[in-house]
This record gives sequence, C-alpha cells and structure tokens, in this order.
Amino acid sequence: MRQDSPSFWFIDATKAVASQLIVWHHFVAYGPMARTLYPYVAELMDWLYEDARQVVQAFLVIGGFLAARSLAPRPQEPTFDASFRTLVKLIWRRYVRLAKPYLAALVLAMLMAALARRIMFDIDTPPAPSLMQVAAHVLLIHDLVNVDALSAGVWYVAIDFQLYGVLLLILWCSLHVARCSRLDMRTLALASVIGLSALSLLWFNRDPSMDQWAFYFFGAYGLGVMVQWSGGFTRKHPWLGVLAAIVIVALTLEWRSRLLVAAVTALMLGIGLHLKPFLGTAAHAAIAWLGRTSYALFLVHYPVVLIVGTVVAGLWPGNVPAHAAGLLAAWALSVVAAGSLHRSLEASGRKSLRPMTP
Repeated sequence: MRQDSPSFWFIDATKAVASQLIVWHHFVAYGPMARTLYPYVAELMDWLYEDARQVVQAFLVIGGFLAARSLAPRPQEPTFDASFRTLVKLIWRRYVRLAKPYLAALVLAMLMAALARRIMFDIDTPPAPSLMQVAAHVLLIHDLVNVDALSAGVWYVAIDFQLYGVLLLILWCSLHVARCSRLDMRTLALASVIGLSALSLLWFNRDPSMDQWAFYFFGAYGLGVMVQWSGGFTRKHPWLGVLAAIVIVALTLEWRSRLLVAAVTALMLGIGLHLKPFLGTAAHAAIAWLGRTSYALFLVHYPVVLIVGTVVAGLWPGNVPAHAAGLLAAWALSVVAAGSLHRSLEASGRKSLRPMTP
C-alpha cells in the first residue's frame, strides 16, 4: 500500500493536530509574548504547557508504526538483507533524512538567537553556542552529554534516531539468529519487541533519569510496531494482547497519563487505518499537507517565535493586543516556513521512502 493511500488519512490528521499542540506548547513556554499574555489566559496557557505536550506520545506510536512498515511490514519479512554494510547504510540513511531539515533549522535558530541578543536581552534567548554544543547537536548526543539545547524540542530528533536504530538492530539480530538456529525470525522479533516494550513500560519509563535514552520511550514505540504487525487489528495476534496486558499492568503499577495517551493513540491508529476520510477534498488535502509538514514545523517554529517575540517586545513592550497578534503571526509564519523547509529539504528526498514523523 502506498503511503499516500486514503487509509493513512488518520496518521496525517493525528500528526497535524499533535504538531500544532506541540507548537503552542512551546509558544507559551518561552519568550516575552507568553509572559505578557499569561495573566489574561492563565488556564489555557497552563493546559498547553502541562498537558498538550503529552501528544508527543502520538508521534512515538506513529513513528514505531511507520518504522516497522519500512523495515519489516511483518516480523518475518524484513525489507533488508543481513549484511553489516546494509545495517550501516540504513542507519546512515535515517540520520541523513533526519539531519537535513534538522541542521538547517538549527542554523536558523542560532542566527535568530544572535539577532535577538542584539535587539534586546531576554531570559529565554539562548546565549551564543559553544563548539561543543554545536558538535553534540550534529551528532544527536546533546542530551547524553548534558549540553543546553539550541532549539526547542530537539531532544525528540535524537530519541527518534535512537528508537529507529534499536528497532533496526532487533530485526537485524533476529534475522542473524534465525539463520543460525532453529528459531524463526517472527518469534525472535516479536519476543524482542514485546520484551523491550515491557522493560520500558514497567521499569525504564518510571525513571526520569532515563529520558535521554530510547529505552525510556520504547513502550510507546513498540505499540506502534505491534499495530503494524497486527495489520491494524486485521490479523489475530496474541502478542498484541500480551502487550495490551503489560500496558494495563504498567498503568496499575504507576499511573502515567503519557502512557494512556500512547495506548489510546495505538488503539485509534489500528481502527483509523480502516476508516475512510469523512472530510471534503479540500479539508483532506489541507490535513494531508499539515501532516506531511509536521516534522518541518516541529523544527522551525522556535526560531520564528524567538525573533517575532523579540521584535514585538522591543517595539510594543507590555502591549497585550500587540503580543497576542505577535503569537498569531508567529504561528502563521511558522506554518509557512515549515512548508518551505519541507519542500526544499524533505520532499525532494522522499519519493518512495516513508514520511518523517516528527
């Protein structure tokens, strides 16, 4: 099935909505415009800051679904051979696809921060980066070496790369072990994904100090993998039931709203893949576009709101209508910039490859 099939409208819709919530989560977290408006819309801003960020779990589930679809539509049917060269090639290809728009957005963020520092001082404007900071971001290890982020949300790019690498290694090792033993790859791959998901849900995800590693998030990612391997609930798959039971146990052991969001997303994804779009052609096209550009929007919105907030605060300090208009302008400019970044650095290299998820 092609990625642009109508059955994928639910993925586009989920990414479109979730990316907008993440943008507004960051909009209310940083900068003078948010601080000026907070007394007037405190409840809304508190919700966006505290609760809206949970939608990142939807991206994790969809990321696992799409990664499994790309690497092994079924656990016994990998789309790659068992050579080490292929393993390195796939990891490098994933890095390049993530890094092209990511590095462009980082450069933009550093330029906008430098310009903002020249215009006025603001506590939320990042200082000039060190060479170590830049190198750590290029290598996607900024959280692992504890350097300050150069842009909002860049932690997710590193986690996505780690998660993809972990799933790829599981499949690659399962393929090798199956060739050297009487075990079949299907059993090995399923057991490995379920086992690591269980460790994540019951142990790693309960330890905040682990949140810079893929293992902390693999439970949500594994849910997406299992939705793909169950054919969107069209195939009887006892392993999916096992994972569902583990989710229930994990929630009973320690309630985590983020885990509930991941579980609901996986359930809706399995159902939504078989539902036809109920919106008109124009609305469907708009949602599809917002879904395709969600990764670019995720990357580019911070430098946009950074410079817009600096300009607005410099020209109209404390002016509530001006700051409200500034946030709306930053949102509109972010959507436009995301379209441009997607078109120039993402779309040209996709073709037959699966879409990025933010």
